[in-house]
Amino acid sequence: MKTVTGQFSLQAVRELLAERLPGDNIRIYEAGGGSASFIGADIRKRAEVTVLDIDATQLENNTYADKKILGDVQAFEFPASSFELIVCYNVIEHLDAPDRAFDLFFRALDPGGLLFIGAPNPSSFSGYITKMTPHWFHVWYYKYILGYKSAGQPGSVPFRTVYHPVVSPRVLIAHCKKLGFRVVYFKEYQGDLLRQLTEKRPLLGKLLTATISCANAITLWKRDLGNGDFHLVLEKPRSAGVSPSASMKNVVEYQAR
Repeated sequence: MKTVTGQFSLQAVRELLAERLPGDNIRIYEAGGGSASFIGADIRKRAEVTVLDIDATQLENNTYADKKILGDVQAFEFPASSFELIVCYNVIEHLDAPDRAFDLFFRALDPGGLLFIGAPNPSSFSGYITKMTPHWFHVWYYKYILGYKSAGQPGSVPFRTVYHPVVSPRVLIAHCKKLGFRVVYFKEYQGDLLRQLTEKRPLLGKLLTATISCANAITLWKRDLGNGDFHLVLEKPRSAGVSPSASMKNVVEYQAR
């Protein structure tokens, strides 16, 4: 099987977004965006970026957002047709009710707008390991294997992983189609955790890669279990209707410095 890297797929998504979002004054909502953006600088400089995150530390560390909002992506309701692009990257695996978040995303998008999701795949080898192990083990792994000294501290990875059933790619795509979304792009790629492990602990990385290869052989190579992450771009059709606006509650807003 040909291995697809995350950087290759991310570049493909950035080119797609640049083509689909021409002009200036693009309204972007980064749902759970925290302090890092996965959108190309060429798009961000033409956009007004709103970042919403439940972690105040992440928001304080954000240096690029035009508007910062402390809130929950599963509950915060923007007015209908508020954005041309919504980005939800490395977030849905941590949500207790991601299906509710997708409903809100669909409503907040302008008809013709795009939703870009990046997430780990719970059906991959690394996804199985994550589901089978407790959070303290994830903190230990990040701190002592990957070398993240701040692992487990406020505002630092890893965050608690839930893996609601709807976030599995096949189920997620089916759910979003029911909402009215159309799939524009989908790609599974080599997991970031496997890549980081191989870079920082080569011997462990090779051992894990060999283990995954054996697992792939056992399953007759029906899918590559090493593809631990995926990118998904969805479009809200221009013919889609919108629901009435709802009020925004229990939100603290920070104006970007």
